Amino acid sequence: MPAEGWQGSPGSLIPADRSALDGITRCLRTSPDPPTGTPEACVADWDAVAYTHTAPHCLRRLDEAKVYPRDVRGEVHADGEIWSRALWDIRAALGDRRATTAIVEAQFAFARDTTFRDAALATVAAVQRLHGASAAAATRAAFEARGIR
Repeated sequence: MPAEGWQGSPGSLIPADRSALDGITRCLRTSPDPPTGTPEACVADWDAVAYTHTAPHCLRRLDEAKVYPRDVRGEVHADGEIWSRALWDIRAALGDRRATTAIVEAQFAFARDTTFRDAALATVAAVQRLHGASAAAATRAAFEARGIR
């Protein structure tokens, strides 16, 4: 992975190309009740029908089993899948409205060079403030399951 694609030390987890932002955007684009009957974790099925041959047609999925650091590729969309899976699991644990509120709230603590770890800490802190210790523990567990510690 080229060093110029990363901010900070080799332990930094978020590339300068904003993988976390890609993951967040992807997670927030899902609908709690997709009108097409496509699995909820399948993002942009309406677009993917043009270039995929198997159903369901997905631009990307939110339920991939990618973890840090094993699956880091240095590409914004691929690495964003690690982050979006953690957010997907947080949504499953907290419910759509509570998770979305906390995820958006946490964004205010992010900087251009925020690492996955620091973004996760900010998200856990936002969940703690908004929803309490139990929800924060579930959020922390979701990040740890993706290798973000």
